[in-house]
Amino acid sequence: MKYSWLLLFCALAPSLLAQNGDKPGETQEASPIHAPPAPVLTAEQALKSFQLQPGFRIEFVASEPMIQAPVEIEFDPDGRLYVLEMRDFMRTADGDGDGDGPHHGRVSVLEDTDGDGRMDKSTVFVDDLLMPRAIAVVRGGLLVAEPPHLWFFQDTDGDGKADKKEEVSSDYGNQSNPEHNANGLLWARDNWIYSANHPLRYRNINGYWEKGVIQVRGQWGITEDDYGRLFFNSNSDQFRGDLVAGGYLLRNTNFKAPFGANVQLARDQSTFPVRVNPGVNRGYQKGTLRVDGTLAQFTAACAPCIYRGELFPTNFYGAAFVCEPAANLVRCNFLSEMDGMVTATNAFRNAEFLASKDERFRPVNLLNGPDGALYIVDMYHGIIQHKIYLTTYLRAQALSRHLEAPVDNGRIYRVLPVGRKRRAAPRLNSLSGPELVAQLRSRNGWTRDTAQQLLVEKRDFQSIEPLQDLAAAGEYPASIHALWALNAIGEINADLILRALSSPHPKVRATAVRVSEAFLRAEGKNELGEKIISMAKDPE
Repeated sequence: MKYSWLLLFCALAPSLLAQNGDKPGETQEASPIHAPPAPVLTAEQALKSFQLQPGFRIEFVASEPMIQAPVEIEFDPDGRLYVLEMRDFMRTADGDGDGDGPHHGRVSVLEDTDGDGRMDKSTVFVDDLLMPRAIAVVRGGLLVAEPPHLWFFQDTDGDGKADKKEEVSSDYGNQSNPEHNANGLLWARDNWIYSANHPLRYRNINGYWEKGVIQVRGQWGITEDDYGRLFFNSNSDQFRGDLVAGGYLLRNTNFKAPFGANVQLARDQSTFPVRVNPGVNRGYQKGTLRVDGTLAQFTAACAPCIYRGELFPTNFYGAAFVCEPAANLVRCNFLSEMDGMVTATNAFRNAEFLASKDERFRPVNLLNGPDGALYIVDMYHGIIQHKIYLTTYLRAQALSRHLEAPVDNGRIYRVLPVGRKRRAAPRLNSLSGPELVAQLRSRNGWTRDTAQQLLVEKRDFQSIEPLQDLAAAGEYPASIHALWALNAIGEINADLILRALSSPHPKVRATAVRVSEAFLRAEGKNELGEKIISMAKDPE
């Protein structure tokens, strides 16, 4: 009767310690599943808890005390790693500490000064943040989401710490509900910054921040493919996306039920953990857990990431990775496309790309690295359900295995193929305009994305001609980057678009159609307009 006290507690708890997440009329019986203890493991010990698909290896990049409760990471153009730390989240089983009082949230900058692959230098870039939830490296500074504020921080004296603060928006979500709030901040292919769970997008034109209205999409995390399609998810729906740019579906008010945005791309929501998972919020509901105690379906899906590096085997390029922190795993979906429809299918039959036997392993974000590796952000936090939804059942589960503490851990891992070395991260900030244009042909998606962003931000006159040559070449995906860069800096023209419309790759042609809009508003017929109309017959 080792767990008889827990059975008694759970039987009495609804009347004694009812939680916000309890549903009226539901009986929250204790799980019959025996969950093993969940001791705190060091980062080195945690590596041994992972089951990774053959052909891959995992190594840790940083861990506590250097970082604590990380939820997002971003590399700057020179390879420094910004880490967003949500240190106010569920510091106790009662959720104390995420309201009034001292704020513990911060952003740290990590550096690997000796080149051994592990971060050894940490500088607090900005602190005293309340539940910060997203960052983006832009214009030599950092966007930081601290709902309801979206801040732009800069380090103007070069000491690694922010000393200048500008408010970009005062309506970037709110503090009422951490599980359903604006996040993401993805600089996308069209040079707008998109978020999940937020109806606005942002961009900076000549030093001024602009807003644009968009559809609300996703819950936690947002990513894109080479073409620039946006992908996202919700906690129980692991992978969704926009098959066409959502703005086209918004602008026709007579189009009441447009198909093409926020489409479910992964039909199968099954999960395959390697440990029992009674510690999920609705674990008492029939069907939540399998007979063997493992989580049956996604319940905390987040942080989709399209892998666009050059290290993984070629069949993994463009694959969609998704986190499931409640089941301590990372899913890999292979994507296929037919007639414009994208379908996501588990890359491994009845198995996961990465799964852990450590209950405290909480993968909450993923990122393509400048070195070609896939980076995993592990919050390493026992309780990941916020008090707004926490059930009595889950609270008892957490307390029974002492998951409520400690709260100041966190790890960052990278995954690489066996036998492949990380590529040296390019230092892009020092490159000239023409040199950045050359980087648009890189095999690494992070490098291309960052080069495009720097070209737009710097507006180097010397980059115009090589950008135009690349855009006209019709190469995929390099010409797409060049077309969008030219579009942003106002150096695109009708002749260039006509040449791109003849590209052998359909997505380059489609991009050329999109950037042609400004030239189609002129009165009367013109060659470009007639060409665009004729492309209605394009089989793609």
